[in-house]
Amino acid sequence: MAAGDRPEQTWRDRMAAYRFGTASVAEAGFSASVLAELDAYFDTMVANGELPGQVMLLARGDTIVHAHVAGFADCRDRRPLHTDSIFTLFSMSKPLAAVAMLLLYEEGKWQFDDSVADYLPEFAGIAALPGSNATRPPTIRELFTHSAGFSLGKTVEEMQEKLAKLRWHDARSLTEQIGRYASLPLGYEPGTAWEYSVATDLQAEIVERLSGERYDLFLKKRVFDPLGMEDTGFTLDYDQTRRLVCGHVFDPETGRLRTATSEERMESIFPMGGTSFKSTAGDYARFARMLLQRGSLGEVKILKPESIELMLSNHLPEDLLQNRYPILHYVIGQGNGHGLNGMVCVDPARAGRPVGKGTYEWGGAFGTWFWIDPANDILCIGMTHRQRIATDMRPPEVVAQEFVYRALREA
Repeated sequence: MAAGDRPEQTWRDRMAAYRFGTASVAEAGFSASVLAELDAYFDTMVANGELPGQVMLLARGDTIVHAHVAGFADCRDRRPLHTDSIFTLFSMSKPLAAVAMLLLYEEGKWQFDDSVADYLPEFAGIAALPGSNATRPPTIRELFTHSAGFSLGKTVEEMQEKLAKLRWHDARSLTEQIGRYASLPLGYEPGTAWEYSVATDLQAEIVERLSGERYDLFLKKRVFDPLGMEDTGFTLDYDQTRRLVCGHVFDPETGRLRTATSEERMESIFPMGGTSFKSTAGDYARFARMLLQRGSLGEVKILKPESIELMLSNHLPEDLLQNRYPILHYVIGQGNGHGLNGMVCVDPARAGRPVGKGTYEWGGAFGTWFWIDPANDILCIGMTHRQRIATDMRPPEVVAQEFVYRALREA
């Protein structure tokens, strides 16, 4: 039994909770011994205090191949993690925004090369603001690929400083926050650079204005409820709140993890496109499986295959992906492109990565991560709750990919 599971839970019980089928590791084409090494690696990270805990889930086809739970929901009281623990996704909310936008795209409500100002008129004059380095507002396509002219800087410190200037914690609504973005000059001509930014929040505002619904409620009705993602959303009920994990940061003074402050978590009081949502490994696996199945999960159809193809395809020329970003240094570079709100590996050999061509992935500020590999019909979800900006450890998803694809080769 994996560390952290409730004593009464059996393997089959845990798999039933994810509502996938089950298959043995060997039947799915993996080496059980290599996956056991991966479990041991993460167990050691927890034991050494590098991670507070992690829930990891590996699936191939319609079956869960492997699941592992280690560590604690809260390092203060050592409350154990469980398979149904709920994590704040932070930027792993961004692929959800892509699906929300594509639902409206299929209804003919916007086109990729439309100006953002067509839907958010407050951005019509953004290129004319003093200090702006742009001649026009961005397009919707550029919102999806972090090439819209918005810049949070090239270092973590710059990003935190710029977010503070936006008075992130003061805004009372998404519309108010979007108005603040519209008051800032663009950092570069849209379409000429890649810089991680707040562009996904504009997508959420566009969804609200085109649908007439609050962003999180739109997702609940059109995505979460149809897919059976019962523990995913912006707000939680009492039982779900009890299962919510605490965020942790590394304290360099003590050399240990501690609970993150509200300022360090930077959580908003209203739903946003680039952050905000909470979920479980099992729920997010259903979302990821829908992407792998080209828009459907069983009999439930969310998007057309053509829309999923747009989401999982590279939309940027390689020369725009040469900026190195501290949080994403292991993703961005040669051989990797950018789809809709996520990275796409277009050439695994050039990228020096073991994944299949076309692998789509993203993660969150406090360590959540996932990837889907259409070439190998694999999805992998990792839920942890330690601030990602620390540089004293290897990214867990990089480690997971090394072991998972080695397990595939050595089966």
